[in-house]
Amino acid sequence: MKCCSLLDIRRGCACMLVAAGVAGPCWAQTSAGASSASPHIDSTKAYAIPAGPLLQVLMRFAAEADINLSFDAELLANKQSTGLQGRYKTYEGLSTLLHGHGLRAQSTQHGFTVVKDQDTRRTSQETVGELPTVTVVDTAIGSTNALSREMLQSLPSLNGDFTSQLKINPNIQFAETQLSSQTGGEISPAEISIHGSKPYQNEILLDGFSIANDIDPGSKGVTSTQDPEFIPAGSQALAVDADLLCNVTVKDSNVSAEYSRFTGGVVEAELCKARKAFGGKVSVGYSGSNWTHLIIDPAQEAEFNNSSSADNQPQFRKWTYKASVETRPSADWGLAISTVRRTSDIPLIQYTATGQTNTQTRVNDTLAIKADWSPQGSRDSADLTMVYAPSEGRYFIKNAKDSDYTLVGGGLALSARLVRGLEAQTLTQQLSFTQTQQSRQSDTDYYTPWRWSTAKNWGDRSLSSNAVTTTSIEGSFGNVEQQLQTWNYKIKSQLDSWDWGKAQHRMSTGLDLKQQNAKYQRVNDFTQYYGNPTQITAWTSSLTQAGCALDIHGCSTSPTLTSGSLGQYFRNRYVYKAGTLDVDAQSFGAFVEDQIRWNDWTWTLGARVDYDSLVDDTNVAPRSKMDWDATEDLRLTAGLNRYYGRSLMAYALQERVRSLRYTQTRNSGSLTWNTATQNRPANRLQDIDSPYDDELFLGMQWNLQTWGTWEAGLTGREGKNQIVKKIYRNQTGCDANQCYVYTNSGGSTTVDFTLGWSSNEHWNWGPTETTAWASFNKSDVRSNYSTYADTYSATDDEIVQYNGQFMRYADMPADNYNRPWTLRLAAMTKVPRHDLTITNVLRIRAGYEQMTQTGTTTYNDTTVDVWSSTKLAEAVTLDTVLQWTPYVRKKQQLDVKLTIENILDRANMTTTTSSYATYERGRTFMLEVGYVF
Repeated sequence: MKCCSLLDIRRGCACMLVAAGVAGPCWAQTSAGASSASPHIDSTKAYAIPAGPLLQVLMRFAAEADINLSFDAELLANKQSTGLQGRYKTYEGLSTLLHGHGLRAQSTQHGFTVVKDQDTRRTSQETVGELPTVTVVDTAIGSTNALSREMLQSLPSLNGDFTSQLKINPNIQFAETQLSSQTGGEISPAEISIHGSKPYQNEILLDGFSIANDIDPGSKGVTSTQDPEFIPAGSQALAVDADLLCNVTVKDSNVSAEYSRFTGGVVEAELCKARKAFGGKVSVGYSGSNWTHLIIDPAQEAEFNNSSSADNQPQFRKWTYKASVETRPSADWGLAISTVRRTSDIPLIQYTATGQTNTQTRVNDTLAIKADWSPQGSRDSADLTMVYAPSEGRYFIKNAKDSDYTLVGGGLALSARLVRGLEAQTLTQQLSFTQTQQSRQSDTDYYTPWRWSTAKNWGDRSLSSNAVTTTSIEGSFGNVEQQLQTWNYKIKSQLDSWDWGKAQHRMSTGLDLKQQNAKYQRVNDFTQYYGNPTQITAWTSSLTQAGCALDIHGCSTSPTLTSGSLGQYFRNRYVYKAGTLDVDAQSFGAFVEDQIRWNDWTWTLGARVDYDSLVDDTNVAPRSKMDWDATEDLRLTAGLNRYYGRSLMAYALQERVRSLRYTQTRNSGSLTWNTATQNRPANRLQDIDSPYDDELFLGMQWNLQTWGTWEAGLTGREGKNQIVKKIYRNQTGCDANQCYVYTNSGGSTTVDFTLGWSSNEHWNWGPTETTAWASFNKSDVRSNYSTYADTYSATDDEIVQYNGQFMRYADMPADNYNRPWTLRLAAMTKVPRHDLTITNVLRIRAGYEQMTQTGTTTYNDTTVDVWSSTKLAEAVTLDTVLQWTPYVRKKQQLDVKLTIENILDRANMTTTTSSYATYERGRTFMLEVGYVF
């Protein structure tokens, strides 16, 4: 049987067989697409297809989307379509057109095919009172680097962050502490590394605007919270819950010139649009230490169970509350509102002498509002996004009175995006505003390390071999507000494809303007007493009991443990004056990119120019990729690219923070403070350049029909001009004659081999449907620094001894985000008859080399550091999600989700010392119960 293609129709063919409804498969394709079988599943276009017979509408859609689409004419006979108006991704458009007809689109090696929807019972129920779907997923099934909405709702993530759900991506590695048994109560998003780059050098986009932390993301950690000047935070400024997202895509190599501000990769997430005429969901979830097997070394067990530090959390309770509502009053526009609150309570012993406890808390809130507009009969569309995502953590200092403080993060983001479908191009404009913070709110504005006395008696004397030296700390580190405001305007022009000779071109250009203002504010004066307090042995004319009573934070009349002492007073203090530091930064970016298709070849040639006022650099980043469709199913790819990382406000702010500090002293036997001396800077920002990575990529994609799609890639990265903080001594212009200087002396090399596989369709075994993914990576990452926040000596790039061999410090392997290899297997099985979905994710991670400095030795008459490595065993983790979604009435459903991480309860070691080892969490449960309407 002959079936005319769309090309035949353009030439005047009546295609009578199809019009008559003769059974048989038919292919709809454009002339340009006739020789290329690769579907453009990621492209987004504006459509204005009028109503008509479904067959004709689908063929026009296939032509405009530039895809191959097959179907059986009998399935489409006598079916009418309302057409398609607005802006859609390819699979979105197909799903919208097929909605309500008992049909669905299925990915194949050629493109897409139209098949019957087997779950007819659910289809009939879902269509009651529901408008056509306008947002679903990026692809029909999803892949290891493009998570669909279904995957986001089914993959395990106890804390609900979408970076934790990237476990099946072969190009991503996680911090060794992510699943630690020590800190199970934390709820912050997981830190990820792409191709060995630091987590803070990934660009994280939400609805097109950045939610990466540009203030100071390098001080991530719990113990580092106790610092009077700097405040820790992670790489994400806004902790957005994965339940609000419809797709998450990772761009890790051959990244388009449209994207900038990264040396690792781009993680792009999209909030869900409204899909129903009216509907919503409410749910509550719980997990805790009583549902978790915390694997603790017996040698550390007593210390862990009696913990006073947030580094060891023997007890915690996590609750999650969600509510959402959505509406589409018409097909033109919709509104979705969602809110999520995640809390964690962590009881710890605050005073070890008495066993008195205090509960630390963590709270992440998210309020997301998204309105979309896609008028019928127009190629224009628009969306408005508001995300308010504050977070806070309540802490205290061990054995310290009045020491509670709160770390505050997150903030507000607003975005307006307009897409115009013009005559020969699609013009996209976006204006966004974000305001985020990285602040600390303290209960007190002083910090005093008293000697133990009858009045200052909360210190634990048993912790010191000499009880006289026992301290009773009072206060914390004062109030600091760090805030960043960002205005960002983007404009992009996507020209319609045109033919030039035998080649087809598709060009895009764009501009990116960004204005940022960072503020560091010491809200009120803060006093930090330091040094050992002086014992009072006698009252004098300058040191009186009455004067001591007026100086309550620096002098005490209560007798200490020293025999005959009357009390104590401090002779040294730092006074941080209230004040504000501001840094303004502007950046400008422009790009041009042309995709050229000729026969079986496709070249993507682009370049990006960026200017950053913070480092006063203008950078040119070439981007190039070549694809060859060697066969109908096999595509080979090569790419050569450069990526420039972003600058952080911490570089400029930290140079000036110390200028708010004044030093005061008083003479022995006197309570009168001498004139305060302003401190010189502790950090110095010299001329630095933007860090960048050069990338060479070789890869292939092989579609094996029902045997799935295979992808392999070899990525080589060389990181240059990486930012490292070094200490220089004998510097007269800096505090204490030493300077912490940001330099470009950091470097890294990465070689990654990755292999990924995704099933193209569901496998039907009896009453079940199974989708599966697999990936493998082999990595070698070498870096001469951990983060820009760590301090290195000026000679850290010199010779060291590592495992008995002399080499440069930079040539040692990295010991975080550097598992030598990882195998990941995932499967999602549906049992439609019982409304059950079972998802399993298996990860087998190779043991890694833990680096330890063990001493010094002599090399060429010079003393050098000695490092050794300890090989840790491989880690095996199987995570399972059971989701039951029975209908209770029409469209109303229960949604019961049980997540079990490390279901095999394996003891996966993360570190080891001469004293004890640390492990990941054992078997962990989380239950979430929801109601969908």
